[in-house]
Amino acid sequence: MEFTLWAYQVTPGSDNILYFAENEADCRRATLEQRAELKAGDPEDYEEMGAMALYSFAFGSMTAGELVAVLNEEASLIEACAVERKLVGLIED
Repeated sequence: MEFTLWAYQVTPGSDNILYFAENEADCRRATLEQRAELKAGDPEDYEEMGAMALYSFAFGSMTAGELVAVLNEEASLIEACAVERKLVGLIED
């Protein structure tokens, strides 16, 4: 079984932390909300902020071995079951 989730970069330019949502609209909304919160803070930080990447991820079922690797923190969930990652666009205002 495969399904799709959407994600955006929490820190522009870095995929170290991604925020996931069940659909693209919710993901875009969360991205814009985070940008608005940052804009309300220090204006200098906001001016330097780049665009945030928006991705679609296709996930498949995990094998027992992949689940063990995730549970033992030898692999991330994304590494274990993401079968495709596509850049959908960049979010900026």
